[in-house]
Amino acid sequence: MRLRAESILGAVLLLLLLWLVLAPSAAVLVVGANVPALVRIFAGTEVLANTLLVGAGTTAGALLIGAALALILVRIDTPGRRLLEPLVLLPFYITPLLTAIAWSWLGSPRSGLLNLVVQRLFGHSLFNTEGPGGVIFVAALAYAPLPFLLIAGALRGMDPALEDSARIHGATVRHAFARVTLPLVLPAALGAAILVFVQAMGLFSIPAVLGMPQGFTVAGTEIYRLLNTYPPRLGQAAAWGLVLLAATAVLVWLQSAFLARRSYVTVTGKAFRPRLVAVGPVRFALAGFAWLYIGLAVALPVLTLLWAALVNFITADVRLMAFDLRHFHYILFTYPKTEIAARNSLWLAVAAAICVSLLALGIGWLSVRGRGLGVRAVEQLAMAPLAIPSIVLALGLLWTYAGLDILPIYGTAAILLVAYVAHFLPLGVRAMAAAVRQLHPELEDAARVSGAGLLQTLARVVVPLTRPSIAATATLVFVLALQEVSASILLYTSRSTVLAVATFDLWEAGNANGLAALGVLQLAITFVALLALAGFRQREVAA
Repeated sequence: MRLRAESILGAVLLLLLLWLVLAPSAAVLVVGANVPALVRIFAGTEVLANTLLVGAGTTAGALLIGAALALILVRIDTPGRRLLEPLVLLPFYITPLLTAIAWSWLGSPRSGLLNLVVQRLFGHSLFNTEGPGGVIFVAALAYAPLPFLLIAGALRGMDPALEDSARIHGATVRHAFARVTLPLVLPAALGAAILVFVQAMGLFSIPAVLGMPQGFTVAGTEIYRLLNTYPPRLGQAAAWGLVLLAATAVLVWLQSAFLARRSYVTVTGKAFRPRLVAVGPVRFALAGFAWLYIGLAVALPVLTLLWAALVNFITADVRLMAFDLRHFHYILFTYPKTEIAARNSLWLAVAAAICVSLLALGIGWLSVRGRGLGVRAVEQLAMAPLAIPSIVLALGLLWTYAGLDILPIYGTAAILLVAYVAHFLPLGVRAMAAAVRQLHPELEDAARVSGAGLLQTLARVVVPLTRPSIAATATLVFVLALQEVSASILLYTSRSTVLAVATFDLWEAGNANGLAALGVLQLAITFVALLALAGFRQREVAA
């Protein structure tokens, strides 16, 4: 009976994943296989070279920053580690669009606020966040939390006895670190590099703000341009989607092939605790590096947005500044898109959080407890969106549902919900699979022996015991759905516009103050959600 219920659950989940993931991916493959369009892409190599430059530069920068922060906060006796660790994750919850806009105001070579201050002091500009350098700099700041999370987890899971063995055989601390620690965190580093590279190859918001005005175009902005010209160049846009999908698929395959050649086992049955390395006074400089990252990635952009939302107009002359709430009044009561964008964003974020949490719980449970070939297929399909840039997924959804009478969601907010659920599902599956692994199977067996079916067991045993993970997953998806730009910009209509698109429209219209006010309100919603999650966790611990 259990196998029958498990098979039914697996079949239902497999069908849902075929609809969510495989259908749009197949659409990109079929429609994008346009030989003339592909020839045009590879003949004009500038955009392709720019895309690879941003992908490689962002990956290298984010990996270096994230790995350094992981070492500083996990393996070194850095002062303030407990405070710094959650703070370095904050860029994950700030939309890159707002970060890019803030840095465009801070680092423009002609009118950037930082440059105006430097010019008054030294007579020349110091920063330039426009063009490829600025795109890579801001993207690396925005995506550094991904490598930090993966590499920090690998460092925490490594037995320090492995380093001790190297020391016993005559290795210095430096050699033990280089020959033992670094190779053992290689899978996490490669996984992080692939994740960042996939995101960077499909970047839209940061290159749109810091690159497009200067003529620097990447694949994401090129797809947007092709679909927004008249007439739209649909075939060439789909061909770009195929190129991005193929590039990321090849990288994922190379990573799997490389890691399959060696063993990276670091966790044994013996209990251990990661050992902190004492580095003396250098630890204060390392803490300073972490604080510098927080300042560049969080404090400066957020404070710049808040300042722009409150000042009457953007100027570096203190004598001309006057502060009031007129821009918040405009956004809340005059700007015509605020109401519909806020309503759409909130219900889409809530619906995406619920759908992803439920799907992820079922897939996570099946991947841990299930048996059979179908389980592997469900798990692989659920994780596949990690290798699909969100803008490519949006292209696939456009081709899948345009003119599909059986499921008429094209041009509605429902197609945005499908995109959000498919894009964020892997994050939920990883979290829920980890939560289910922490539950002993005997708890579920006891419920089944007492007569409970599979759904009753999940509802009465698994859900209550994994409630903190479900809440964390739902909050994360809620926050990320609020700020999603790349998929939204291709799928929205005037009736289904969302906050991220409304923000981008204000930027295109040159309404800097209104944009800042809307961005501050969006960030306020985000941080309220994070505080609510923190309060929930504290209550769970107290209980």
